[in-house]
Amino acid sequence: MNHKNHSFYLILEVLYGHITDLLRYIWRKKNQVITIGLIVGVFLTFFFLGGAYVVWSGEEARVHKSLEKYRSEVSNFYDSFQPKSVKILDRSGKVMGEFYRRNFRPIRTDNLAKHNVIVWAVLSSEDREFFSHSGLNYTAILRAVVTNLVQFRLSQGGSTISQQLAKLTLNLGKRNLFNKLTELYCTFYIESQYSKEEILTMYLNQIFLGEGNTGVEEAARYYFRKPASELSPEEAALLVGIIPAPSVYNPVRNLGIALSRQKRVLYDMARNPELHPSQKDIPVKFSESIEVNLKRFRTIYKVKETKDEDGNPKYSSEIGKYGADKDFRVNLAPDFNTEIRRFILEKFSNEDLEERGLLVYTTLDLEKQRFAEEALRIGVDSVRGDLSKQESEYQSKGKTELAEVTRSILPQLSGSMISLDPETGDVEALVGGYKISNVFRFNRAEEAKRQPGSTIKALVYALAFEKRIVNPSSKIKDEKLDISGYSPKNWYKGYKGEITVRQALAQSVNTVSVKLLNEVGISYFIQKISAILSIPEEEAEQRFQRNLSLALGSGELSPMELSVIYATLMNGGRRVTPRKIIKITDMDGNEFYNTVPNEAAEQILDPVACAMAINTLQSVLTEEGTMTLKRKEGEPFLYAGKTGTVQSPKLKSSKWKGIKGVRDVWFAGLTPRNVTVVWVGHDEGAPFPGSGSGVSGGIWYKYIQNVKAKLGMGNQLIPSFVGDFVKVDVCADDGTLIENNPEYVCKVPLYAQYYYIGDLPPKRVGFNKPEILPPTLTQPNLTEEDESEISTYESDGTKSQPTAVDSVELEPPLIDNRRVRYTEENP
Repeated sequence: MNHKNHSFYLILEVLYGHITDLLRYIWRKKNQVITIGLIVGVFLTFFFLGGAYVVWSGEEARVHKSLEKYRSEVSNFYDSFQPKSVKILDRSGKVMGEFYRRNFRPIRTDNLAKHNVIVWAVLSSEDREFFSHSGLNYTAILRAVVTNLVQFRLSQGGSTISQQLAKLTLNLGKRNLFNKLTELYCTFYIESQYSKEEILTMYLNQIFLGEGNTGVEEAARYYFRKPASELSPEEAALLVGIIPAPSVYNPVRNLGIALSRQKRVLYDMARNPELHPSQKDIPVKFSESIEVNLKRFRTIYKVKETKDEDGNPKYSSEIGKYGADKDFRVNLAPDFNTEIRRFILEKFSNEDLEERGLLVYTTLDLEKQRFAEEALRIGVDSVRGDLSKQESEYQSKGKTELAEVTRSILPQLSGSMISLDPETGDVEALVGGYKISNVFRFNRAEEAKRQPGSTIKALVYALAFEKRIVNPSSKIKDEKLDISGYSPKNWYKGYKGEITVRQALAQSVNTVSVKLLNEVGISYFIQKISAILSIPEEEAEQRFQRNLSLALGSGELSPMELSVIYATLMNGGRRVTPRKIIKITDMDGNEFYNTVPNEAAEQILDPVACAMAINTLQSVLTEEGTMTLKRKEGEPFLYAGKTGTVQSPKLKSSKWKGIKGVRDVWFAGLTPRNVTVVWVGHDEGAPFPGSGSGVSGGIWYKYIQNVKAKLGMGNQLIPSFVGDFVKVDVCADDGTLIENNPEYVCKVPLYAQYYYIGDLPPKRVGFNKPEILPPTLTQPNLTEEDESEISTYESDGTKSQPTAVDSVELEPPLIDNRRVRYTEENP
C-alpha cells in the first residue's frame, strides 16, 4: 500500500472514531436530547404558525373584500357594474388605445353546468379530489413528495384548487415558509366561507393563462375565439395545460411544449371520466379517439411542424393569432399598446383596473407612428413585388421547385422599425411587424434578435477613436488579412489599398473594421456592449462570441438594442434607457406612476469619440458612401447613418434550395434628436432580393422626409458637450485640413468636424490638384452579384440605380472560426 492510501485510511479511522463517540454520547443523553428537540420543535412550530397568523390577520380584510367581489361576479345575482376602461394617450394627449380588463361576463355558478368540458379538464389535471377534501389533499401532497424525490426535481405539486385560489387572492409574491403558511390559513378561510361551486367558479375566473389573460373565459376567446362553454376537450386540455407555468406552457410562446401538455391532460381526462359533471356527454370511446381528435385539432388550427437548420422541431399555428382583437376598443399602435397593456396588467390590481378609469400618458408620437407604418408597408411591399417577379421568372424558365420556394417566402417577409429621442430615451414610433391588421403576434422591434451586419461598425469605430488608435483622417490599408486563420472578405473584389478611416466606414470596408476591432480588443468591445445595453457581461459573452467577425455584425441584437447603441453615440456616450410611459393617472388626475427621462445617465463612452463617429457616419450618406442623399446647394447636412446587409449562405442543400439573396437588411439613421432603426427580413432567414441602403435605407429616408416636411426637424445633429476637442474643416478626398489657398482643391469638403486636441488632421503636401476621383469613388471590379447596394436618393426621395453592395455573409446565428479561436492573448 502506498503512502497516500495509508493516509486516507487513517483519516477514515479517525472520522469513524469521532462519529462513534458522538453517537454514544447522544445515546447516553437521549432523554435530554429528545426533550430539547421537542422544545425547539414546538417553539419553531409556534413561531412559524404564529408569524404566519399575524401576516394573515393583516391580509384578512383585503382578502375578504376581494373574495366577496369575486362571489358577486359568480353569483346568480350578477352585479351589472361596468368596469372602467384604460385609455392610452400619445404624447400630445390623443387617445391611441383603449382597453378593459374584461369585456364579457365571467363564468357563474348558475351557468357552471354549461362549462362541463373545462371543469372536467381542470379537475382531472389540477385537483381530482376537489369535492371530497376540505382544502388540503394529503394524498396528493404525499404523492407529489414521493414523485419529486424519485425524480430528484420539483416535477409535481400537491396544491388543491382552494390553495391555488388562496395564492391568487393573497398574491404575496416571494415563496417562503411564512407565505405558504399564510396561504394555508387563507385556504381554510375560503373553504369555511364558500361553497365548492363558488370556489371552483372563482378559480376559473381568476387563474392566469398567459399572454395577459386572466380566467378561462378570457383565455378561450384569446386563443380560440370562442366562449369557454363551447370549448372542445382538446381546446380545454390545451388551456388547462397552461396553468402550472403560463409563461412556459402557453401555445403562443412555446407551442411544442403546449401540445405535449395538451396530450397529457387529455389522457388524465380519459382516466377520470367520473369527474365530468355530466358523464353522459362524454364522447363515445373518448380514450381510444384521443390521437385522432388531436390530428383534427391540429388541422383546424393549422398546426405545422418544421425543422430548423439544426434539425430541431419548430411549430406554427393559428392558435391565438387573432387574440389581440378582443383586447382593445381602440388600437392605433398595436405593438406599442400591447406592451403598455402588459405593463398595466402586471402593475395594477384587478380592483384598480375595474373601479378606476386609468389614463396612461406615453411617449409615442401618433403622427410619427403613422409615418413609420406607411414607410415600412411601402418598403416591404416593394420587396414582395420583387419576390413575385422572381417567382414568375423561375416559372417561365421551368424551375418549378424554386418558384414554389419563392412563393413560400413571399407572405412571411416582414420588417420592424423603432424611432426614439436619444436625449430622453423616449420611444416615438414602434412598429413590430408588417401591418396586415391590428394584430401582431410577435414584436420584432424588441423581441427578435438578429445579426446586425455592418451597422455594428459604428461602435467599433467609436471605440477605436476613444482609444485614439485612429482618427477619421488617419490612413489605413485595405489589404488581405489573416489573423489566427481568420481572413475576412470585402463585399467587392480586391482591396482599395491605403485609404482614410472616414472612407473605410463610408464604403463599409470589412478588412478595416476587423483591423480596428483587433486593436480595440474583443473583451473591451463586449464590456462596452454590456454597459450600453444594460445586460450582464455573462449574457453579452453568450450573444457576442469571442471572434473577430463581431466587427462585421455576427452577434445578436434586436432593433431596439441597435437603436440604443446609436442613441448612446448621439447622447454623447451617456447611457440611454428607452422610455414608453410618462405617467399614469386616474380620471381625476391622481398620479399613480411616473418616470423621469433618462435619469442619472451613466457616461459609458467618451463624448468626443462619439461626435467623431457621428461625423464619420455622415460620410456614409454622401457621394463617398454606400447611400448617397442628394441635397440642395447650401442646405445643411444633418443626416448620418449606416447600412447593413447580411447575405444568405449559398447552400443548395438548405430548405431554400440555394436561392440567391440576402437574409437581413438594416439601416440605422441619425437626425437631430432622433435615432431610427429599420430591419427587413424573414423570421426563418429566407433569402430575398434587397440591401441595407436599397430597402431599409429607403424606408428610413421616406419616414424622415415625412417627419421633416410635416413636423419639422432640429438644426443641430451633434448636441453641445464639454470635452477635449477642436472643430476643423476637412477635405474628405484625402483627410487633410482645408486651407485658404487658390491651389487647394477639394471635391468633398466637410465643415466643423470633431477631433481630439493634439490629434488634428494633416496638411496636404504640395497642394496637388487631384486628376482622378478620390479612392472611395473609384470602385473596384464589381460583379453583377455585387451591384445591389450603393443607392442614391434624390432630394425628392426618388432612388437612382444602385451600383455596389455593402454586405457580408455570416453563418446563422453566430459565426465561429473553428480552425483557431481568437483570443487577445493569442491574436
